[in-house]
Amino acid sequence: MTAAIVIRPRRRVFPGSDDQVGRARLFVGQVLGGCPVSDEAVLLTSELVTNAITHTASGRGGKVMVAAYRDDTRVRVEVRDDGSAEIPVVRPHDEAGDCGYGLGLVELMAHRWGHRGGRRGRVVWFMLEWKTNR
Repeated sequence: MTAAIVIRPRRRVFPGSDDQVGRARLFVGQVLGGCPVSDEAVLLTSELVTNAITHTASGRGGKVMVAAYRDDTRVRVEVRDDGSAEIPVVRPHDEAGDCGYGLGLVELMAHRWGHRGGRRGRVVWFMLEWKTNR
């Protein structure tokens, strides 16, 4: 049996404004640097932070908290927002429009994803996994 390497979760709070999406990507990239799925995690973080700013109270003067967890074969990223009456759902690909497909990308790329919470705050998370050559 091998011992799991667990890196303590790292969290950062960002103002709920569009210019913070890049800062959230940079944060996750730094936390997960060298990880086999760091590029994918950065992309999916961008989608979730953008959704939080666009669709929740976070984008109206609130904040967004991003947490990244890593062990030896997986990563979990959580994006906590200030809440909304809207429930995060994957938009069908056949609907017209130029936006609204971020959760579809999360569903496509992540091994698992989900959400909890509601009007007073919500966490949307994803998990990415990889195999080690041991």
